[in-house]
Amino acid sequence: MWELLYAASSRDVLNSLAESADVPAMRPHARRPLVVAALMLAVVLAAGSAAAGLGARPAGAATGSAAAGAADASTDPGTAEAYRTLAIQVNRNNAMLTQLSAQLDATTQKLAELAAAIVDTQQKLDAARAESARLQQVVRDRAAYIYRSAHQPQVAVSDIANIEDLASGQKYAQAATHTDARRFTDLNRQADALDVKHKDLESQRAQQQSERDRLDNAKTALAALTARQQKVLDQAGAIPVMGNAELTVEDVNDWFTARGVKYRLAGNTSMKDLVGMYFEEGAAEHVRPELAFAQSVIETGSFGHALDNNYGGIGACDSCDGEIVFPTPRDGVRGQIQLLETFADPMSRASALTNPPSPQIFGRDPDLFGHLT
Repeated sequence: MWELLYAASSRDVLNSLAESADVPAMRPHARRPLVVAALMLAVVLAAGSAAAGLGARPAGAATGSAAAGAADASTDPGTAEAYRTLAIQVNRNNAMLTQLSAQLDATTQKLAELAAAIVDTQQKLDAARAESARLQQVVRDRAAYIYRSAHQPQVAVSDIANIEDLASGQKYAQAATHTDARRFTDLNRQADALDVKHKDLESQRAQQQSERDRLDNAKTALAALTARQQKVLDQAGAIPVMGNAELTVEDVNDWFTARGVKYRLAGNTSMKDLVGMYFEEGAAEHVRPELAFAQSVIETGSFGHALDNNYGGIGACDSCDGEIVFPTPRDGVRGQIQLLETFADPMSRASALTNPPSPQIFGRDPDLFGHLT
């Protein structure tokens, strides 16, 4: 069964291979080396036999063949299928968690923008109201001055610039009052518009905050559920094929180098370059690259027989004329990764792959298998 590889950790898969050669290996966790090695080999052999003869149409056989793969001898088929289903759900939950995180980030950014807009609008509203209040006071003071001056007709107007007598001062005051009245009206309209905008922004912020709370609660609940589901898989010693890498290119390359075996790759490809391809192609399709690499180590005898770039033993069987040949190392890794996804997730489709579907695996019919280039 390609969906679950039974082991204590992803590093254990590599260590179980190393121990069979009796060479130094990474030992970060406790492990069950004999069980891991035996079950890993059973999983890979079952996957290889299931892939044999699929030719250009693996998708049609994905569900049945994947379920018919190897499992722990002490595990009945129903339980194995339940683990497989659970692993698929965990993978989908993790994808949903990524989407929720992105939505939360976008909502948080929107809240920050709204908060800044609210502060700016409030400042403009305060300024408009302050100016309106100032003009009101100016008009009141002017009216009071004119009223007082009216009872002293012989008194010159000395506090209005360039005005020498009361009659001229009264005309100036009246004109200024008319101008200020217009400005006062405009300011009030501006303040009213800013007040409406402020209330609308506050409403938008409340809605965004409510949405953020909803997303945060959904993410928290889904994360808790996924953690419980993952714990069940961990307790069963199961590693899903689908998921993010837990090791690095350097980890895997150093592990392989420490084994001291000779390898033969086409095109003068170095082992580190090949490991890098596994991580790049695995990340593209969300397939664990270190597990695909471990499968290849077994299938190719530590890449001692890998000049055809078929690292997964795809199409190879005792009664077959020959296995599939891939034109380049990159093509071989891509075909293996995409076939692993096909078996690991029965809902996967070639048309939904990130990279163009491998023609050696899926054929060249775009109507059946999507975006071939």
